[in-house]
Amino acid sequence: MAGRRARPPINAWRRRFIARVLGVSTAVQLPVMALAADTLHTRGSTLFTAAMTAFAAVQLTNLVGLRRLLYWRDDERDPPWRTWLLEVPYAAFVTACVLAAIPAAAALLATGVWSLAAHRPWWPALHALWTPLYALAALGGVWSATAGRMLPELRVRELAITGLAPAFDGYRIVQLSDLHCGPYLPRWLLRRWCATATATGADLVALTGDYITTGAGYLDDVRLLAASLSARDGVVACMGNHDYFGVEDHVAKALADGGARVLRNEGTPLRRGDDTLWLAALDDRWTRRDDAAKALADAPAHTPVVMLAHDPASFPDLAKRGVALVLSGHTHAGQFALPLAGDRANLARVMYPYSAGVFREGASTLYVHRGLGTSGPPTRFATRPEVAVLVLRRA
Repeated sequence: MAGRRARPPINAWRRRFIARVLGVSTAVQLPVMALAADTLHTRGSTLFTAAMTAFAAVQLTNLVGLRRLLYWRDDERDPPWRTWLLEVPYAAFVTACVLAAIPAAAALLATGVWSLAAHRPWWPALHALWTPLYALAALGGVWSATAGRMLPELRVRELAITGLAPAFDGYRIVQLSDLHCGPYLPRWLLRRWCATATATGADLVALTGDYITTGAGYLDDVRLLAASLSARDGVVACMGNHDYFGVEDHVAKALADGGARVLRNEGTPLRRGDDTLWLAALDDRWTRRDDAAKALADAPAHTPVVMLAHDPASFPDLAKRGVALVLSGHTHAGQFALPLAGDRANLARVMYPYSAGVFREGASTLYVHRGLGTSGPPTRFATRPEVAVLVLRRA
């Protein structure tokens, strides 16, 4: 059909991935289906009809998620109505189901035990527990898909750097990471984040990768990102794994066109009078473009190095090489965390030992940025996006 968006090819790995995602989504939605079926049943439908109707209604909402999984590349700009009237509400719904899944299972177990002990029917008690639970989870889902992922926290951290020259004591780096320009990041919000970063008056803006999710549809936003930032020593950037998904070097060109300097396994000096701080960056680790030896080849001896490395998995090797400070992102702090538990209690800890915040190994320091954007569902629960201001101090 003319004008119809072409669907990217789907290999066996992606088919399995889609099946797993839809399977998990359906599993966490089962309690909602049960509540909907019970509501229909009490209003006169037969139990079978009510159950099938509830199942079909919930699966109909999953078509929104299925479309995103099938058309996974952002080669074209999505119309705002589709994003904000379909995909964001769907993300809020699934987030609510995820948030309620463990409490709902605990309630099911508790009412089952109570039912056996008290010889009372279990469903009315479970319904009485699940209804307010899912109402509360719905509020959490809506917040996570809207304000919770759009209102960044401005974080100022002082980091001790061994061998830092006196002229660089108090040097301020504002770090932005993982913006994932795409349908869930409107330009007005991108400009606002950039204005917040520029208003910090930092000496340097450091961008640490994943400027898109995949595809070439939002390269203009990457260019806008770089052009909307400014600092005394300019804007520097390293590449992330998503920046090579289907676009190769287009992201680097968009950054450069916007005025950023893209460092790819290379370094450059920052000077204050006779004092020097060496700034370097690794290329993407996931696609095996990273080369730490090359990135550090020109670094002067006994000069502290600040390294931009999107993936924090590079930190142990960089620490062994004597890098003073590594700035990373990549993890998004899992996009889900325990409320009020700090940086460490987040979903990313399942996969990454360095999930968010400050880590130290010997004289080396790692800062893992929580990210500004999202990948996968456009939602963040209890782990706000951040604009990080890192103040360097002499150790």
